[in-house]
Amino acid sequence: MRFLIGTLILIGALAPAAGARALDAGPEARASAVCSDHPNQAAAQRAADTVDADGDGIYCESLPCPCLKPGEDGGSAPSPTPTPDPKHTGCQRPAGVQPISFSKTRYPSIRRHAERAIARGWPRTLVLNRSGADARRDRLLGSYPTRRGHDRDEYPPALGRGRGAGLTKGSDPRGWKAEVAYVASSENRSHGSVLGIKLRRFCDGTRFRYVFY
Repeated sequence: MRFLIGTLILIGALAPAAGARALDAGPEARASAVCSDHPNQAAAQRAADTVDADGDGIYCESLPCPCLKPGEDGGSAPSPTPTPDPKHTGCQRPAGVQPISFSKTRYPSIRRHAERAIARGWPRTLVLNRSGADARRDRLLGSYPTRRGHDRDEYPPALGRGRGAGLTKGSDPRGWKAEVAYVASSENRSHGSVLGIKLRRFCDGTRFRYVFY
């Protein structure tokens, strides 16, 4: 009888500890999501449950903004769309000018802006230069106020200019300046996402141009 009572007391003492361990256990592992599960890049960044392919801490860079970078909590204004930057040595280095194609019916305002800028002397052939693109964009757009429902489109885009001081119009884009036009946010952000995806495989220094079909 004494043995039975002692056993029951021991079981009663161990039960709360086992329950505490169960409560302290972390959440069950779940399968990784894919970028298309999230409505925008900021949501993917907060969830951090997709594969960060290039290991730079930024999730789903191809998704539209609102955007977040590592360490940001989303309490301030949305960050610009991060500029994709391949960190591997397998990027392509083509010799010729690469046509980057877009639908003219899907991006009519982008097309008009690019054609107008080229007619005014801005370069048709651009040179891929990711380094410092965000800083060039911020410096340029600082003097252009925001408008509800619109984004400030740049031509040449920030990742297609900035090799040297100043800007030479014509064949060789340099510096931080560009022509700016107000474009519907949905059109501009979709175009920026597609541009980043299509340029992802190329190394910096690749020459490219917009083509609308």
